[in-house]
Amino acid sequence: MPSPQTFAQLGALFVNSGDWIIAWSIRLALLLLVIVQAFQLESLGIDRLAKAIRWLWTIAFLFFSLHVAAAFHFVHRWSHRAAFDATAKETLDKMGFAYGTGVYFNYLFLLVWAIDLIWVWRPETLRNRTQQVLFYAGRAYLLFIAFNGTVVFKTGWMRILGISATALLAALLWRCLRRIKIT
Repeated sequence: MPSPQTFAQLGALFVNSGDWIIAWSIRLALLLLVIVQAFQLESLGIDRLAKAIRWLWTIAFLFFSLHVAAAFHFVHRWSHRAAFDATAKETLDKMGFAYGTGVYFNYLFLLVWAIDLIWVWRPETLRNRTQQVLFYAGRAYLLFIAFNGTVVFKTGWMRILGISATALLAALLWRCLRRIKIT
């Protein structure tokens, strides 16, 4: 039987694990984002996969929401100003100029994903052409921000995975477009 001290150490690990939660929640969200996009491109017209894809998309959104909440709790202490300043500093470090308003693109990312999630759970009979155009525009925005987050603002293995995921999705999109004769 573990000692009370062992339980206390485990508790401290989880309480002080903000960095771990922040890092792995976004990694899992982005991994699922790529998996969902790949499945959607490959399973065009296969209805039996639609429900599983929707559930994976929902789980990915929950991981991203956990990432945002953990970052605000552990790093920014629920301060928009702190998030704004951290975004400005990171942009300065990576791009050479401070741009704190980039945090609003992150907020928009969360909002677009939430709206997208509501849309994918709606019955197809309630969807119209305008909504479909907005759906694809929203997905393009999500992928653009994910690309920037992994390729522009990360280094090392995360950048390599971001580039690989982008290449994979681009190849699948090309194949999908050829299959439906748009290209």
